[in-house]
Amino acid sequence: MGALLLFCFFSQTVLLAQNPAAPLLTPDEAVRIALEANFDIRISQADADIARLNNTRGNAGMLPTVNFVANENFTLSAFQQKLANGTEFKEAGATFNNANAGVQLSWTLFDGRRMQITKRRLEELESLGQTNLQNTVQQTTATVLQSYYDIVRGRLQERALAEVIVLNEERLRIAEARLAAGFAAQTDALQARIDLNQRRADLILQQTITANAKRVLNRLLVRPPDTAFNVDETLTTAYTPERNALVQKILSNNPTLVSLQKSMEIAALIVDENRALSRPRLTGNGQLNAVRSDNGAGFTLSNTQAGLTIGAGLVIPLYAGGNFKRQVETAQLAAQQSVFRLDNQRLFLESELDNQLATYQSQQQILSLEEENVRIARENLNVSTERFRLGTTNGLEPQIAQNSLEQALSRRDLVLFNLKAAEIGLRLLAGEL
Repeated sequence: MGALLLFCFFSQTVLLAQNPAAPLLTPDEAVRIALEANFDIRISQADADIARLNNTRGNAGMLPTVNFVANENFTLSAFQQKLANGTEFKEAGATFNNANAGVQLSWTLFDGRRMQITKRRLEELESLGQTNLQNTVQQTTATVLQSYYDIVRGRLQERALAEVIVLNEERLRIAEARLAAGFAAQTDALQARIDLNQRRADLILQQTITANAKRVLNRLLVRPPDTAFNVDETLTTAYTPERNALVQKILSNNPTLVSLQKSMEIAALIVDENRALSRPRLTGNGQLNAVRSDNGAGFTLSNTQAGLTIGAGLVIPLYAGGNFKRQVETAQLAAQQSVFRLDNQRLFLESELDNQLATYQSQQQILSLEEENVRIARENLNVSTERFRLGTTNGLEPQIAQNSLEQALSRRDLVLFNLKAAEIGLRLLAGEL
């Protein structure tokens, strides 16, 4: 009897074995592939690169602009000129050519320190870009791990169903043997067959769900949907969270919180930038020019000039229709909003931390109970099956016992997954992924 059960279980396990030709994909390997190929990370990386490229002194207005300018104009006209000494020039088709070229320099020397404030804002934007990239990396890592362990849970469900199918097959064999010997009603065998077919259908459905979960993970890894791979079929955790340590890590490392902190600092710098708009601006300029005129008629046939011009300009804003005040007040409101967002996020993260900790701790306690339930359900099923074999009970008792084992296995696997999901959530909050 035991040998038969062992053989049946071995046969079912072979049917459920992972594809031996497919490579084993570990959680670390899945995360590595995602970090290299995931589109969200690529987009965030591009945003960070844009912020880095924008962080220059020139973009802040602290460096001069230098331009080379050249112009040449040709004119054909009827020309008539009479001088005071009586000299007169007439030309029906006179040509005139004016050409000039020069190098022009313009440099803002002082603008109420707006340039320096802008440079600091660009530096903070570059830092914010890196923080947002890190946030995307953390979120992607959490999503990939959740997807990976969802596949593992699916595989565990398949194994649990395979075990129940083996037990249903044994129950059917006993019921048919008792029916053939005239010791039992036909209903026991029929019900055993119905239950067996239902469990086989459940297994097919679960295998489809697992295959769909694999396609989801392949999409996250930017791979063809049907890329074959095996997973490490373990759902264990040795994580021991400690609230005070996690709170400190959240305040210092949580990417979303750090991002909001930097956004608040940037908003404050924008206020200072707008305040500087009402301050005097001093601009220096210089120009090196060369000018030549060629005239087909007239007293002066050609003229050439070359020289250097240096100057400065002062602008003192006196009145702008209240726009400067409006811009400052608008920026102040935006800065206040950023403070509200930061404070709100702190409260949310603390609440989420307590929720995740409560889930983790409760699931730990439930896991002990469910593991005991699995052990008791197996023992109960063994007793019920043996009673059914001996004819001291009908098929209802082992049917109920099999259902209890199936439910206990399903609940245990769900608790294992919830524990792993809570661990991932806590690590994500603390910026540890």
